[in-house]
Amino acid sequence: MAETLLIIFVACLLLGMPISIALGVGALGASFFYPMLNPIIIPTRFVGLISDSYLLLSAPLFILAGNIAARGGVARVIIDLATAVVGRFRGGLAYVNVADSMFFGGISGSAVADVSALGTFLIPQMVRKGYDPDFATALTVSTAVVAPIIPPSIIAVIYAWMAEESVAAMFAAGVIPGILIGLGMAVPVFVIAKKRNYPKETPPTLPEFLAVLRRALPALMIPVIIMGGILFGWFTPTEAAAVAVVYALIVPPIFYREPSWRELPKIFADSARLSGVIGMIIGFVGAFGWVLTYSKFPFKVAAAIAAVAPHWALFILLIILLYLMLGTFLTPSEIILVTVPVLLPVAQAIGVDPIHFGMVCVIASAIGHITPPVGLCLFVGMAISGLPMDRLVRPLLPFLAAIVVALLLVAMLPPITLFLPRLLGFAQ
Repeated sequence: MAETLLIIFVACLLLGMPISIALGVGALGASFFYPMLNPIIIPTRFVGLISDSYLLLSAPLFILAGNIAARGGVARVIIDLATAVVGRFRGGLAYVNVADSMFFGGISGSAVADVSALGTFLIPQMVRKGYDPDFATALTVSTAVVAPIIPPSIIAVIYAWMAEESVAAMFAAGVIPGILIGLGMAVPVFVIAKKRNYPKETPPTLPEFLAVLRRALPALMIPVIIMGGILFGWFTPTEAAAVAVVYALIVPPIFYREPSWRELPKIFADSARLSGVIGMIIGFVGAFGWVLTYSKFPFKVAAAIAAVAPHWALFILLIILLYLMLGTFLTPSEIILVTVPVLLPVAQAIGVDPIHFGMVCVIASAIGHITPPVGLCLFVGMAISGLPMDRLVRPLLPFLAAIVVALLLVAMLPPITLFLPRLLGFAQ
């Protein structure tokens, strides 16, 4: 049964079907081949999974809040603040690029929104200041990986829902790894900027810095509201996402005169389109997973992996390799949705903490945003800079290596992930 399901699923992917449709066709095809599976269960599982989770409602709301912020002048004031803080160093705008992604990641939770919002400003500005176009584009694309790791993270919300873990715990677990990855990418920036003698930015005077900080404070309140509300128990994740949407609708137009009311229909339509894609995948994953579970396939996979990798560290390394391969043709949310139901029970059986495992999965899947041939952030960067993919692959490698090294540290040292959740009482 599981073999039939997977053969149909892979065949659909090879024919060019979107993964959500391939999942649904695979589940429906298996139900027709095996009489004990009633085909009517497939749409029932789809609708039931989508409509029965209050937590999942936070994902489209975080997407909407991030899209409003991205087009609401928030990106510009964050760039100004980062320039004032780190622009004075050699290759200052490159450090600004890294810092901006860390700031903006705390607002959008989306790597694609990060590249779209920040790349539009930073890539042309870096090129005008004398940075090589391929370096500027590769750096902007790479730093966007931080956005789905530093909370709020849409991928972390999906994992928390699937693993039945606390969203607050997953958000807290992403803070230190996100900072670690940002610092890791600063290392190749330091080496390359010094080697190519990239320029420094003029340090601001104290009054100028205070003016930039004052202008950025309304934007910086968005992640404070989201994380503060969740961590202190004032909001559920879904309520925090709704508050963030209301704040993003009111504050940027008042302080930054952006976005205009005429832009809102397009922002809502873009957010609904992305949310719909994720919703379809989640619904069909429910039907797909039900057929797999019925066939006892996850238990067979668990036994096979446990036999090959009985130690937790070896198991984690195999998962990272698997995710890096899957990331070359699947999006992070697709990877999480398809693999977690099968792999999480194995992880727990060999003693891996589910929050630690979840953060490893989130980071490893997020790398897929920048790996050819289908990295979404890579394509957005190409569209902004006008450079072909072959010009970007080599400049990407130092930053990709920095992310992978940080991922390995997070994977092999669980306290990096678990320190904050335990400190805040979200984990044992």
